[in-house]
Amino acid sequence: MNPDTPESTPESIITSMEVNGWTLSHEREFVENLFVGRFNFFLVVFSLFVTAGFANTFTTHKAAVFLAGASVLFLIWLTLYRGFKKHDRILRIIFKNKPEHPAYKIQKIMELEEGKPEYKVSYLMGIYIPWICIGLLLTAAVAIGCGYLT
Repeated sequence: MNPDTPESTPESIITSMEVNGWTLSHEREFVENLFVGRFNFFLVVFSLFVTAGFANTFTTHKAAVFLAGASVLFLIWLTLYRGFKKHDRILRIIFKNKPEHPAYKIQKIMELEEGKPEYKVSYLMGIYIPWICIGLLLTAAVAIGCGYLT
């Protein structure tokens, strides 16, 4: 961005977000639905590769199925991670700059009643669970390749 343009600071970009009736709330809803949809797709593809890997009777191809699954899941994770980053950024903007937003108010009520959250579900969905799934497929491929699984 050019530093001389009006949209050169995060604050000026945040204040100019409401365009043609599209608000930060609409964007949050859209990105959250996209993120959750991508996560669900990720889980479906993971389950398909696990099923294909253990259900086929060709022992020489089992490791290849798991490796292919890990590769495909990594590519899907890249799109999932982008959705996670956008969703996380929108929530940070809301919690930092929009005290009138309902999501901000709900978060404050939860903090008053339960204290600070110990973890964020979006981190589980965007980072930890996908990498566990990819790791499981890679582990199965190595275990089959070394003869520990058949």
